[in-house]
Amino acid sequence: MATVSGDPIDGHLSLILIFLILATLVGAVYLVVRRWANRESGHAHTMDVLKCSHMLSVELVKHFMPSFTVQKYQFRGMQAKAGTADIAFDDLSLELASGRRVLDGVTGHFVAGRLCAIMGPSG
Repeated sequence: MATVSGDPIDGHLSLILIFLILATLVGAVYLVVRRWANRESGHAHTMDVLKCSHMLSVELVKHFMPSFTVQKYQFRGMQAKAGTADIAFDDLSLELASGRRVLDGVTGHFVAGRLCAIMGPSG
């Protein structure tokens, strides 16, 4: 004689658990894909605005200065300055392979963002 279980869920508990785990995973994947799609549409909008502003600036230049040619340059927006460094040297010398010394005892300081040059007697 077969025994009849009083609760039908007891026999299918592992199946229900697997179903809940799969449903959770599918929901998580859906949310990730939706968030990615929203970000991509935001990036596409930003690129459209950049293209439009570039075209308008070229048209402005052509309108106000018809003889002026616009080079293929695209403004990339304001960017953070890269790190700067000052360079200082003391008693710098340079001797060529021939044995001729072209710099001897030069001391100086180069400030970031300033144009500097080392010139010899020949200019």
